[in-house]
Amino acid sequence: MIPPYYDSLVGKLIVHGKTRGECLMRLRRALDEMVVDGIETTLPLFRALVREPDIIEGDYHIHWLEQYLAGQPTDVPK
Repeated sequence: MIPPYYDSLVGKLIVHGKTRGECLMRLRRALDEMVVDGIETTLPLFRALVREPDIIEGDYHIHWLEQYLAGQPTDVPK
């Protein structure tokens, strides 16, 4: 049971692998299998993010998530 004034970090998921690709594959699987009932979580966002081409390729910047959430282009400045 989580009290009404819970810390927003209820749990942490850590994955590892020999390559970035292996880590992403394990992360996708772990996120897809994770179940948290009774409270809203960021799982849907993380499930979407781990499938974004920019994230997969490591082609993101400090404002990427802010732009993504605002529906703006997330191009990395050249």
